[in-house]
Amino acid sequence: MIILVLVLLALSFILFLTRRNRETGLIMALTAVLALHWLTVLTYIAKKGGITPDMQTLLYGINSIRTSMQYLVVTLKQLGYTMAVGRYLFPLVLLWLALYYSYTPGIRRRRWIGWAACTLPLLSLVCYYPPVFEWLISLAPWMLQALVNGTLSWILLYLAAMAGLILWEYRGISMPYYRRLMRRRCAMIVSLTALYALYCPQDPAQVYLFYRNEYMGAVQGLWYLNPALNMINYLMVAATSIVCSAVGFHALMRNAYENLREGQEEIAIQRKFDTASKGASVFVHSVKNQLLANRVLHKRMGQELAKENADPEKLREYQRTLAQANEVMLQRMEELYHSVKSNFITLVPTPLEAVCQTAAERFGRKYPDALLEMKIPADVLILCDKIHMAETIYNLLTNGWEAQLTAGRTQESLCLECHQERLWTVVEVRDKGNGITAKQRKHIYDPFYSSKNTNFSWGMGLYYVRATVRSHLGSLRVDSRPGQGSSFYLQLPRYGSTNDLINGRRKEQ
Repeated sequence: MIILVLVLLALSFILFLTRRNRETGLIMALTAVLALHWLTVLTYIAKKGGITPDMQTLLYGINSIRTSMQYLVVTLKQLGYTMAVGRYLFPLVLLWLALYYSYTPGIRRRRWIGWAACTLPLLSLVCYYPPVFEWLISLAPWMLQALVNGTLSWILLYLAAMAGLILWEYRGISMPYYRRLMRRRCAMIVSLTALYALYCPQDPAQVYLFYRNEYMGAVQGLWYLNPALNMINYLMVAATSIVCSAVGFHALMRNAYENLREGQEEIAIQRKFDTASKGASVFVHSVKNQLLANRVLHKRMGQELAKENADPEKLREYQRTLAQANEVMLQRMEELYHSVKSNFITLVPTPLEAVCQTAAERFGRKYPDALLEMKIPADVLILCDKIHMAETIYNLLTNGWEAQLTAGRTQESLCLECHQERLWTVVEVRDKGNGITAKQRKHIYDPFYSSKNTNFSWGMGLYYVRATVRSHLGSLRVDSRPGQGSSFYLQLPRYGSTNDLINGRRKEQ
């Protein structure tokens, strides 16, 4: 348990350093207060003594660690109040994390719920402040039992509220990809909560009243204070600790890895783009010079045609080749310019169906034989720049169909679908290509990177898509199945319906 608490605390700290946001901050705070509660409970057990060798191995590993905690110089008041801080802050932080994961509109709009949840934990910390605690239990004989039962009751209430919020959120998710993400979060929360539940009945009153008899009736059934713990109960506790530790460790490791990878990708992509921008400027300048030279050569070749000994057919062939090269270079430069330059984004309420229709029409002109299945509701509105969002969807459609061409699956349909997930509108582009390998996935958003063997691909498509989606306050996610295909998800803030837009215009009139 000592090793476990240190590992979980270190992982949550790494997770916070890799991605400093509210979620990782709450996870780090959750493991920190859990570690605080664990260490104080283990210190109390070491000082109390009377545990079996098996229990000592489970809790401390080796006897020297237990001895060090047993002879740690700390007063009972300090130990008890430190235990109270960890015990009463864990349910609060856990509930905050559940509120953060909740996308229920009524809860998201009422931010005061999170602050109101602070009332009972703070009140408990005040009541368990050593001078206040001594004064309260001196008022009446029943006051100690009321404090112990009351604090345990609201702890269980908070844990139940957290479980309800998480289950309600999971129930409201319909897309398999987002369900997998939510399951990972649930696994982390449930495992940490189970580890906390093993020790949360330990009341700080037992520490304050270490040398008195009043605490004996306050809390009963603490498994680690039972000197005659039978083998079945011991195995159940050990198995619960091992399973929950493994699940929590795996979930934190997975989150830390993905956040670290995403953060590294952000830094790497920005550096690569800065370097590529400088290189592109030099490249465009040199190409322009080459085009000017080609034009001069083209003019001279035209003059050569007027000479008596010139070979007209050969010169005309050169002329056509140079003219074609000029047009191709100019076209590619224009595409590069539009991909690299900074554009203004104007966000206005727009029917998603119109955006997708614009992208599909352009896609159809490029690939008239492509099979495209669209499932876009007619009443969905998004806040977007129609031109840029249509270009974004067009890029994904093009990439998806070209992936199917490479895989030889031209009889399969490309799918463009809309999902309404809680507070998000998700546009999915799903193909039946060969999928994206782990190696390719590290570079698919890099500027000027392309896995296509063609002279007409600049490798700016997915970089442009990601940048555009982020400018729309959304995110881009990919779920790829090797040999089966890939799905790209444009996750945009949910705005409303076309009926809302029509009613709003009528009110303005």
